[in-house]
Amino acid sequence: MDSYDQRREELEAANLPLFHGFHEYLIAKRVGKRVSCDHIDRLEFFANVYLIDYQDQGLAEGFDEVSDFLGSWFIRKATWSDERSLLANVETFQKFYDYLHSVGSLDKERHQELRALIESSKGRWLRYLKRYNDPSIDIDDVWDPEELGEAELGDEAGESEGEVHLVLMLSGKAARHFKVASSKLPKADDFVGEGHWSSCWRCDLVAEHVPSKTRYFMLTNARTLYSIIVPNSDHRIESLVSMFSQILEQEIGKFDGELVWPPGGTFSLVRGQPRSLIGSQNELIRCALDLFAKPDPSLEVLCSELNQTPMFAIEEVIPRTAFEKHLAADPPCFLESGSRIIPFPGASPN
Repeated sequence: MDSYDQRREELEAANLPLFHGFHEYLIAKRVGKRVSCDHIDRLEFFANVYLIDYQDQGLAEGFDEVSDFLGSWFIRKATWSDERSLLANVETFQKFYDYLHSVGSLDKERHQELRALIESSKGRWLRYLKRYNDPSIDIDDVWDPEELGEAELGDEAGESEGEVHLVLMLSGKAARHFKVASSKLPKADDFVGEGHWSSCWRCDLVAEHVPSKTRYFMLTNARTLYSIIVPNSDHRIESLVSMFSQILEQEIGKFDGELVWPPGGTFSLVRGQPRSLIGSQNELIRCALDLFAKPDPSLEVLCSELNQTPMFAIEEVIPRTAFEKHLAADPPCFLESGSRIIPFPGASPN
């Protein structure tokens, strides 16, 4: 056996305990066997291909090489690299760092640094991916900061701390109600995936109460499918966002209590949504309509029951459980005091 094969064998053997430990951690967190295996597959590719072949490191030493891996190597070398696979890797790294922290291999400060690095960088990685796959852009210019421009590097150009950007995807019915010209809205592809998991929501019409001319809209979080139903009797999009913000504050308060609002904040209306999200929300709407049919349903009770109903459009997920886990593992921002807050905007749109 030559030195390369021996070195590879040693590093692969050293990686195995981390794979096993991570898998047991995911199972204990009730992630599900299939999803757990997907996370392990992605981690094995990072550790046994990228780290060993290109960095000559094991996972215990090179676990924090996430930026070069997802921001460059994965985009160039993985033939299957696309937005979905890159974001799936982002989630794997987040969970893996949570695991390392849980077993004491990563102290609190380093854990927070790595989570913050991923959160601040994933939008840029997605832009790199988009540019790499754009035939009109010279390959040498894909990672060129000057070619990207400061406007595209918002996460490095000094965005204000605490400023929140909410992405609201409108269905055709919602756009017509709020008198928004869908064709003039930017595409969701330019926004979805760049913000925090809590930032992206889709709005669709659920039902209408004819006597009062009140329409009920469902706002569904793209990552967890957690849904809030909001009544609206006028056609101002600002009124929808304002009411949504107030109700969301109440909902999050049920989970961890403290919620502080920043002085500013913006939101973008976008068109075009992932088909998987549309399918999931359609399933939620069907459940909501069944619940609306019950005698005198209150919105609070209706939403509570809705979010505890298993969804199957993508994979089995209970929205409330998924939302609660994400809030516990990755709240939207840090405070200097060490406590976590959930900021959302109640401001007028750009």
